[in-house]
Amino acid sequence: MNRLQSKTFAIARDVRAKSLHLMILACALLIGSSPATAQDYEEWSAEVRTSLSFRVSEAAILPLLPPGWSVRPIADAPGKVNISLTFMDRYLILDTQGEQVRTGASRYMVISTQASNEESGLSGVMIINGISPEGTGAYEVYQTALIARTERSHSGLGEESASSAETWEFAAESGDRVLLNLRYLSAPPVRRQTSIVIRSGLRPDFTRTYHIDQSSDRLGIPGSPDNRIESLSFTAEGPLFSAIFDGTEVLTGVTSTPWYNREIFIP
Repeated sequence: MNRLQSKTFAIARDVRAKSLHLMILACALLIGSSPATAQDYEEWSAEVRTSLSFRVSEAAILPLLPPGWSVRPIADAPGKVNISLTFMDRYLILDTQGEQVRTGASRYMVISTQASNEESGLSGVMIINGISPEGTGAYEVYQTALIARTERSHSGLGEESASSAETWEFAAESGDRVLLNLRYLSAPPVRRQTSIVIRSGLRPDFTRTYHIDQSSDRLGIPGSPDNRIESLSFTAEGPLFSAIFDGTEVLTGVTSTPWYNREIFIP
């Protein structure tokens, strides 16, 4: 090989090396600018949940919303709005390093609603209250729990649907208390993967993004066709809860979530 050929090959190798370097740099820039990396990863958890949906007095919910925010009234139920009570049994909670957060488990109840701000145009799920052993929590709206208890059991034979029983009890220092006793016949749940932004009812500019992999078993409501609820007893009392659940509330749905895995990012 003469000197000219050797020099030509050297130049070609240098060009290929520079091209490869530019490609790697471009990929790194694209990855670094992706929306996911703009978020701060905060937590991962595995949970079991049960949710109750209600129509309740709009007047009882408005004081729990930030200034300028409102809940859309229900067209066929004047003065009523929709809220959800979610009972959570978080049996594994991990931090960003994969280590357990405190004991690695927690149980609490959350009250949420769909809220909007006409002036800013913002809307979405808003956490407005709840009871938690962790105090006010990330959204700064939970009441501190004196009692945070759950009992769950399942029984079945072979490939038959299981019979399930649950008790959830939460009580706060304020005197607010909820108690749910539920028995139902399980059915194969529906899996769903989604992302959702959750907003604080105290500081509406504070949000967290959940990336969720969950299963849902809609049980219906007692007395409705094809419902699988064998018995349901719900009690809510105390300074705040008695105003929300004043005897005019209407139960509109019951959902069992046998497994609920989520990654939490800020924002």
